[in-house]
Amino acid sequence: MNLFRIKSFKGGISDWENTGVEGSFKFGSNIDIHRDTDSLTCNQALSTDLAEGTLNGLPLFIVPSSDGNTYLFCEGGRIYKRTSAGAYSLVYTDAGGTIKGAAEFAQNNGKTYMFWATNTSLHSKEIPGNATWSVDLDATITAETYPNTLTAATWHTMKQINGNLLIANAATLAMVGYDTSYTAAALTLIPGNLAKCLMEHKGYAYVGCTKSDSASNAEMFVWDTAQSLNWNAKNTIPSSAINAMINAEYPLMQVGTSGQLLLADISNYTMPLVSFSGGGSVNPDAVDIDAGLALFGSFGNGTGKTGVYSYGRKKKNANVTLNLEYALDCGEIGSIKKVGTDLLISYENAAGDAWGVKKVGTTKATGTYQSIDLVFPVSLREQVLAKIRIITASLPAGTSIACYRRMDKSGSFVLCNLEGGGTSFSTTGGQEAWFLVGDKGKIAELQLILTSSANTAPEVYECQLYFE
Repeated sequence: MNLFRIKSFKGGISDWENTGVEGSFKFGSNIDIHRDTDSLTCNQALSTDLAEGTLNGLPLFIVPSSDGNTYLFCEGGRIYKRTSAGAYSLVYTDAGGTIKGAAEFAQNNGKTYMFWATNTSLHSKEIPGNATWSVDLDATITAETYPNTLTAATWHTMKQINGNLLIANAATLAMVGYDTSYTAAALTLIPGNLAKCLMEHKGYAYVGCTKSDSASNAEMFVWDTAQSLNWNAKNTIPSSAINAMINAEYPLMQVGTSGQLLLADISNYTMPLVSFSGGGSVNPDAVDIDAGLALFGSFGNGTGKTGVYSYGRKKKNANVTLNLEYALDCGEIGSIKKVGTDLLISYENAAGDAWGVKKVGTTKATGTYQSIDLVFPVSLREQVLAKIRIITASLPAGTSIACYRRMDKSGSFVLCNLEGGGTSFSTTGGQEAWFLVGDKGKIAELQLILTSSANTAPEVYECQLYFE
């Protein structure tokens, strides 16, 4: 009898189906691969922060504010306040409709303002200012009157870069200066390019674009913010759109609808890195950083594969990995934002008729792990996968592990039976389980489902597959 051992789980989702770095896997969801111990266990589950039924549209931008609250800017024009205690209230409804960009920005008059954009208007509100937003809405800032005019565009994403607030404004960037000035066209892009997302990297503004004619090659422009109207450099991206950008350990961009991540550094080749499972895309504000990991709220991947992915590492000597940290079956993710210790995720349900907000909760999720293709190394002839041994930490009460297999990449995964009966290993305090198989083939795949209880989860140290 021959043995195949899986004893590492830290490698993240592999670039290939049949190989990868140590500990990589074909697919996983809700599993924690960044722990101090290289073992397989579950991440925290998502919980409801705002139930479906309150919102009338998807929050596309979530903005943590200096007043201690967080503001959500929605399709339909509503603006909601979330207190530090997690209480939501409607503070204003903009008659201009969907809010396409929002950010907080302090200026040299000693005051801080919330700025947001509808299709053709830029609005402002002093923070904290008057508790009734309509009272000091669009008040004059020094000599600048609001609302100011924007060019009609699908996105007016905003980002504070080099001391100014830059705003995606169709084929230009608008700018609110620290000196309270406003410029409608501080940077002019090559005609046919529409600014969608923004990132600051090494003192430059990076502008990710779509094409007005839906051409297959999008452009990334780089601007030092000092040269009036003139960008410094650009790269052509082999994709229809640059959807989102984030500057974590590496500057990253998500492009197109196939879930692809690219390195976004103009001083290097714009390198394809990896893709989300099942494809998908990311909205401009559905990116953030958590403990050094770049987070992406991906949707359009298919059931079980939509949710918040991470890319990066938490330790210097660790591999840079892709992982589906928090699975969320939904139609679209609007924004993700780290607010204190909370990670907030705004979403539209799969039916497209209700919206809500999730956060990372205090209980464990159900974790899924699927191995890369396991090909017996000695011979290409068929082998019999006789049994599978799972070695674990002492199993917490109420938790369980189910084991599935598939041979030769054909059909669905098949549930394995435990030696002695049953299909799920759930013995409190147990530390190993034997599953019987008896299937023949050249390629084996292993799938584990880890079921948690409250804030405890199974922990797998090793999987042993016995062939004969």
